[in-house]
Amino acid sequence: MTLAELADHLGVSPRQIRFLIAEDILPAAEKTGRAADAYTETHLAQARRYFALYRMGMKPASIKVLMSFDQAIPIFQASGVELRIAASAEPVDVEALIADLSKAVRTYFSKD
Repeated sequence: MTLAELADHLGVSPRQIRFLIAEDILPAAEKTGRAADAYTETHLAQARRYFALYRMGMKPASIKVLMSFDQAIPIFQASGVELRIAASAEPVDVEALIADLSKAVRTYFSKD
């Protein structure tokens, strides 16, 4: 996909994508010809992860550090439990996920 298509998928400007590449948060585009660049699903997934962390209130420098170490996003931490979500381009049924998560946590903590 082109820079414009990637930006459109993410709902951001091409300039924001260029910023992420300049800051080494996203890899550079793959060259497909003399003047053509190609962005892949990897670019899309990493950018989605960046913007998810940004919406959670993290600063770009902190996001860069976090993204360099792990592909999962820590979104919740309490009572010794940490919930981390791996970035995915697939749609998620949040209600079903919450039900499955609730069942798993209840099962784990009810063990003798």
